[in-house]
Amino acid sequence: MVSVPIDRSGYPTAYSNLSPAAGSASLPAPAQGKHNDWTHLVSAGSVVAGGVLMVTGHKKAGLAVAALGTVLALLDEPEAVETWWRNLPKYLDGAQDLLEKVDHYLGEASTQGQRLKSILHR
Repeated sequence: MVSVPIDRSGYPTAYSNLSPAAGSASLPAPAQGKHNDWTHLVSAGSVVAGGVLMVTGHKKAGLAVAALGTVLALLDEPEAVETWWRNLPKYLDGAQDLLEKVDHYLGEASTQGQRLKSILHR
């Protein structure tokens, strides 16, 4: 009996071209060029290293290393980058609306604080 690992990442595996009727115990050579595992490892390591740097107090260096890892991960996913780029104006509009609401609430809180302060000092 031959045991074949099941890859749950969604990427084609080296064993995906096996058919049930193959009947051979020898496995085919790994598929080349489907995706680069080293980019995933380096990007994950960079994000983890960036987190460690941030926790240890090196915030700027940690942010730079984590950003580098994120960019490296995105280079292997061109469809995700394209989708994100097309949706960027929507994201920016949403962020601007949120900042405007926060600014409005902070202004209201400041006004109420001044009003409360004047009442308490009478």
